[in-house]
Amino acid sequence: MTRTEDWADYLDPGEPDPPLPGDQARGLDRIHAALADEAAWGEPPSRLRAGLLAAATAERAARPAGPVPVPTTPAAPPAAAPPDGARTDGARTGVVVPLRRRSRRLVLAAVTAAAAAAVLVAVLVWPRPATPSIVLAGTALAPRATATAELEPRSAGVAITLHVKGLPPAPAGAYYAAWLHGPSGYVPVGSFHWRKGGIPIDLWSGVGGSAYPDLVVTLQREGQPLAPSAADVVLSGHRAG
Repeated sequence: MTRTEDWADYLDPGEPDPPLPGDQARGLDRIHAALADEAAWGEPPSRLRAGLLAAATAERAARPAGPVPVPTTPAAPPAAAPPDGARTDGARTGVVVPLRRRSRRLVLAAVTAAAAAAVLVAVLVWPRPATPSIVLAGTALAPRATATAELEPRSAGVAITLHVKGLPPAPAGAYYAAWLHGPSGYVPVGSFHWRKGGIPIDLWSGVGGSAYPDLVVTLQREGQPLAPSAADVVLSGHRAG
């Protein structure tokens, strides 16, 4: 049974990734990408802010005034009356807190928390169309490596998202190259070095479909001709169906 701590470890780049089911790993990868997007942390639209503040002001105005509490401690000397539209913080510190600023902060904090929770729930449970995928296994050059590739047809080609586990970083002067393969030969779809790792790798192909059912990753040397060799394959997989 997957624990919540496993999800936290998966999202934490400083912790080793626990084994998770494929759907959970893909959902957490999408959460990581959403949280890494700077647009997610921007200011809310001005119309949304104005509407929330207007609703909070109307609710406060409609709320009936309650009875004045009777103090149980000796009353403090009378303090100077605060300016209009403000109040003191519990009559203890004498710090004047404007009602409008306090309400705005509370409303924005509540909206931010609710939006974050909604994003997490939507990413994890929202139904998504099935995406063709290829499961890759490591060769003798990288026996502990595994990977899953998701292939999404686009108007200009096929977007490939590669999720890699257990692959050592490419040595200095070398890098990894990915290829689609079929009866017509090899087609390069991108390269990476994996020296930091921890995030999905975005690849791209101008071809796809059943004509290129295999995906392989090779270790290439800088300065040498870019060509796949069976002796350099570190990951290999076949698209089922």
